[in-house]
Amino acid sequence: MQEVIKELQLDLPKACMDIEDFIRKILQKMNKDGAVVGVSGGLDSAVTATLTVRSLGKENVHLFNMPERDSKPIHKRHAKELANFLGVKLRKKSITPIVRAVKGYKLLPIRFIPSRRLRGLLVKYGRSKLISKEESNLLENRLQPKAGSWIARGNAYLVTKHRTRMIVLYQYADVNNLMVVGAANRTEWLTGTFTKWGIDHCSDMMPLLHIYRSQLEQIAEYLEIPDCIRLKYADPDIIPGIDNKEELLGSFTLVDQVLVASENGQPVSELYDVYGQKNVEKVLTLKKLSAQMRESPYHILAR
Repeated sequence: MQEVIKELQLDLPKACMDIEDFIRKILQKMNKDGAVVGVSGGLDSAVTATLTVRSLGKENVHLFNMPERDSKPIHKRHAKELANFLGVKLRKKSITPIVRAVKGYKLLPIRFIPSRRLRGLLVKYGRSKLISKEESNLLENRLQPKAGSWIARGNAYLVTKHRTRMIVLYQYADVNNLMVVGAANRTEWLTGTFTKWGIDHCSDMMPLLHIYRSQLEQIAEYLEIPDCIRLKYADPDIIPGIDNKEELLGSFTLVDQVLVASENGQPVSELYDVYGQKNVEKVLTLKKLSAQMRESPYHILAR
């Protein structure tokens, strides 16, 4: 699988230049006055924001942070550090009142617990004890939940937040004639670890959608993204008790290699030999189950 590993190694100056050229091209095509990027304090949005600033200039880029009740303070600090690193003002808006108004927090019983830490412990207990038999694979079952189950309500709980962020960001963009730049990468796109119709799905452009998560780490180092962001866990920061996406999905390096090998037509039996049957089946199952997220809305083609 050396060819797969080689394929995941980027020509970093060229990769960044291509992305920056693409951002400028789409901005001109859309006739917008600038761009807005929703920044969470995580790696994906940090790389996206940095490349957008390099492409358009800091005076033409707006950064927007949208925390809510369950957001960890550390990620809000890191969003601010990124803004300082880029020399761009960080705009903030809490989405807690909106999520509360649409009864998003009532989807899970953890709403009754005031402490973020205790809410997280309850979610971890629920995952390990209450749903261990029925929901042994959280990501797979999220894509095919039983109606009214813990997993269905938990999924609704988290996607409500990202869909709210999408609405808030687009409202700001529309008022200011800005292009919304999304931060999804290819790994989460192919495994369905994004929110359908959420802030990590709906945008005017997705400049990193061809970049796998392990490649994103190469770009982040090249761009000298602050270490506090670059070296921390891939924390979704969307539901208490789920703190590292790799704990659910698996090693990004392994997942990316399986995805690339699969897309290149490598026989599944050979993937089993290299990466292990369980690992390969998990990745390919997520890809299959999440196909509807990438394909919809389904429609009848006009004649």
